[in-house]
Amino acid sequence: MENNSSRTYNSVRNAFYSIALKIYQIIIPFLIRTLLIYKLGIEFVGLNGLFNSIFGVLNLVELGVGTAMVFSMYRPIAEKDANTICALMRLYKICYRVIGAFILIIGLVLLPFIPSLIKSDVPVGINLTLL
Repeated sequence: MENNSSRTYNSVRNAFYSIALKIYQIIIPFLIRTLLIYKLGIEFVGLNGLFNSIFGVLNLVELGVGTAMVFSMYRPIAEKDANTICALMRLYKICYRVIGAFILIIGLVLLPFIPSLIKSDVPVGINLTLL
């Protein structure tokens, strides 16, 4: 059994890294957006937002499989049950391949409609389909 000082240390360390990650997640997008505005112009920031929104919608296809995967791995890892871990990993491999194929198909279907999602002018020399 683990002693309390080790658990406390791990809890403090986990809290520190969680706070550091949250700060990173706030600051880095702000810096990237600022650099995009200064270097490329506001049109590219708009395109970046559009593509981020499209990826966000496509990300919904995952439907929490990653969370379920982590949850289902707790017991086999704690019990060091290699057979169950291998079986679960094979299942996740199949699930993520199906999810990836589904996202690819939806993305390809959406591809012709991307220009109609843009209300203003596209920067000169930009091929939206290629982008």
